[in-house]
Amino acid sequence: MRKYLLTITLLLLFAPIQAQNSGIDSIYRLAQSEKNFKKRLCLLNESIAYGWYYGDYDKAIRYGKESVKLADKYHFDSIASLMHNNIGIAYDYKGDYPQALDHFFRALRVAERIKDPNTEADVLSNIGLIYGNQGLDQKALQYHERSLRIRRKINYPKGIAVSLNNMAIVFLNQKKYQKAIGYYNESLAIDLKLNDSIGLADDYNNLGVCYQESKNFRKSEFYQLKSLELRQKLHQTLGIAISNLNLGVIALKTGRFDKAAEHLAEAETIASKLGSKETLKSVYQSQSELGEKTGDFKMAYDRLHLFNDVKAQIANEENIRKQTQEEMNYQFDKERENERLSRMREKLEDKKKAEQTLIITCALALVGIVILVFSIILYRRWKEVKKQKIIIEQKNRQVEEKNHEILDSINYAKRIQTAILPSLQLRERVLPAHFVLYEPKDIVAGDFYWLEETRDFIIFAVADCTGHGVPGAMMSVVCHNALNRSVKEFGLRKPGEILDKTREIIVDELSKNQQDVSDGMDISLCSWDKNTNKISWSGANNPLWIWKKASGEMIEIKPNKQPIGKHFDMQPFTSHTLEVEKGDRMYLITDGFADQFGGPESKKFKTKTLKNLLIQLSNEKIHHQIDTLKSTFVKWKGDLEQIDDVCIMGIELD
Repeated sequence: MRKYLLTITLLLLFAPIQAQNSGIDSIYRLAQSEKNFKKRLCLLNESIAYGWYYGDYDKAIRYGKESVKLADKYHFDSIASLMHNNIGIAYDYKGDYPQALDHFFRALRVAERIKDPNTEADVLSNIGLIYGNQGLDQKALQYHERSLRIRRKINYPKGIAVSLNNMAIVFLNQKKYQKAIGYYNESLAIDLKLNDSIGLADDYNNLGVCYQESKNFRKSEFYQLKSLELRQKLHQTLGIAISNLNLGVIALKTGRFDKAAEHLAEAETIASKLGSKETLKSVYQSQSELGEKTGDFKMAYDRLHLFNDVKAQIANEENIRKQTQEEMNYQFDKERENERLSRMREKLEDKKKAEQTLIITCALALVGIVILVFSIILYRRWKEVKKQKIIIEQKNRQVEEKNHEILDSINYAKRIQTAILPSLQLRERVLPAHFVLYEPKDIVAGDFYWLEETRDFIIFAVADCTGHGVPGAMMSVVCHNALNRSVKEFGLRKPGEILDKTREIIVDELSKNQQDVSDGMDISLCSWDKNTNKISWSGANNPLWIWKKASGEMIEIKPNKQPIGKHFDMQPFTSHTLEVEKGDRMYLITDGFADQFGGPESKKFKTKTLKNLLIQLSNEKIHHQIDTLKSTFVKWKGDLEQIDDVCIMGIELD
């Protein structure tokens, strides 16, 4: 009997990212938190493969059975097929061949039904390995050859190398050493070209076993050491056990008993931890022979007893019976499904022929009538369409003329609105270093900025009137006029008093015809006393931001939570005296920039993001900040529509 183990090359369906058994839990938890259901199933499948690859077979099986229920429930057949294949591999490594075959055949049924050649080839290869482990060489070759044909057809080099390797295992079992070596070398050439470390580890191991069988122990040990080195780098727990077993057998054959004991003990420790019956069977057999050769007959007897126990478990007649039953069930299910599909196709063909006959008969009977009716309808329709076309062309010309008139009116309104805004010359003469970002949504806007200079004060503001476009522009004229009257006619200078009077004027103006109009504006207004160099501020819904040069922080002064207009609880507006120093910067803003949708997920820009952007721009000169703000807004908005007017005024205090 052989006391070595070949590497059974099960095709890897994932790429291990770290050599830690605990990684299966990390991947499983990551899958549970994934919102995209298909991605979640893919991660669950990866956790199953991760488990069997690193020797955590029980956990891989438990997670696999839970996961495949989800895939079946929501009809993700391709992923369910991969999961069944990975569960089968875990059972195979535990030595539970009936359960392994059960899941392999389930995977094969699905892969054939959905026409997935990659998974079909993988599963056929794995079924062949199970039969090979049971000594059913001809049946194993049949499945490996089917797998190889598919992989050559789809031109999958890695899969071809795996099939060649597995077929070589069968030839080695049949003592066809030269044929086996030829297949191994062909597989090795492919894996070297692909730089596939996992495949190379298997190739070296299997070549070593082949040379061992042909009594070339020097070459055998050379290849086994190369395989062990790769497997240790890859953290292949079961592979390390197999390489140590094979090196132990070589040492035993060449009379190096201490070396043999060392390698076999390492193989036994790992195989016991993994529960790998095939590996343990070969280890116990070799240890029994070692005890016999070294005169340790107690060890020889004990290990022989353990060998027979494990062998009996693997070669159990119930296992063979269940394997045969699984294949018969698979073939029966396949034939029954083909028969059912054939009957359905026949019924559909008969029904289709009957329907076609009826349709043709009716069509021939009605064709003359239909042609006549349609001819009359088409003629009448042609006359009606011709008449309607003339009417539509006239209406289109009228609409175009009206549109042109409306656009001319709106453009003229823009000239008027632009004329009432503070000019660049006025702003540069009155204000210190500053910028004004003004981006109307439409031709005319509801947002505006305002500046008034008196003998002792400079008063400036940024306002957002209800609406945008033409309604907003009309409202902005009313609000602009109310601000002018509050300062010029009523002589007010304190921000809170200016806003109180402005509200009074606007409410009065909008109530003259006794209609309930609740429109108004939000505003941020500053009053700068030239004599004392003190600045006071008041706001209606719009805050004031002050960037402090000394600390680099952005301070926000909260406004009164009420508009300039009708409100259910109108209270006097609060005037705030500002504590500012040279180099500090003030920002008066409306909500248009922060509320703009855009970015990768089409979300709002948000006030917090705008505030952080202004902090980041603190190293730039104040009048340069407008360029960055403009480019940021355009990039954020992308192809989306601008939803509101934008107005921001920034001033650096000197």
